[in-house]
Amino acid sequence: MIDLHIHSKFSDGTDSIDDILKIVQEKNIPTIALTDHDTTYGIAEITEKAIIENITVIPAVEISSVSNGHLIHILGYNIDVSNSQLQDMLSLICDYFNKSFLEHYNWLLKNNYIDFDINKIIKFAGYKQCIALSDIMKAMIADGKPYSLKDWPEFFNTKLRHYNGHFIENFPVHSSEAVEVINQAKGTASFAHPARIGNADIKEMELLLPHGLRALEVYYPYHDEILVKKYEEFALKHDLIKTGGTDWHGKDLTTWNVEIGDYGLKETILFD
Repeated sequence: MIDLHIHSKFSDGTDSIDDILKIVQEKNIPTIALTDHDTTYGIAEITEKAIIENITVIPAVEISSVSNGHLIHILGYNIDVSNSQLQDMLSLICDYFNKSFLEHYNWLLKNNYIDFDINKIIKFAGYKQCIALSDIMKAMIADGKPYSLKDWPEFFNTKLRHYNGHFIENFPVHSSEAVEVINQAKGTASFAHPARIGNADIKEMELLLPHGLRALEVYYPYHDEILVKKYEEFALKHDLIKTGGTDWHGKDLTTWNVEIGDYGLKETILFD
């Protein structure tokens, strides 16, 4: 199986590039895509190391965006990583995420949910372009606090979900812009896990077609047979490339009971 949706420690995953390649090699997966959120920091390393193992890496990214109050992720495949417009957009998004991280941290501190030095978190995540909320937990674990990554979902749901910010309303990138910039970077834009925005899925995908949406993530752990058929039909109707993957975030942070290669495509597809 070819897995086109994998995250590493460079975004909100837990695995290093070596960890990912070890799994890929053990499972004899010929092609993968590293699709870290809003950063391409890991692509050079994984591409260089994969060549030695005869593994093909499609340069990719998962861009966060907003449309009609929905947080929508757009996957960009076969992108020109050096494209200045793409990198400018990723910098804009990461600046926003980093600002939002500080707001979340200060709220947690004010409400006595944590008592942990923010500089330790920033130092821990210093190699990254975007600080993820889960880096709070990761940094505390690295500092010897009595937590494990399995505590993160409960921490998020019982504490962080109560933060009443304006993350969606003030988000700096519209989904149409994300699609257009991926195209400008000579990539193929794919609508990620559409079912995760509920009944707005078809409408939001249709809105992006005129802007250059060229693919759809059909095969995904959340998608049952009914949803897969629904998205296959939509892709066929609009001549979209069908993509798929596990949305891997590492053993402890992957939402689904899957491993790299459990979802994806049976054969390599070409992104022109």
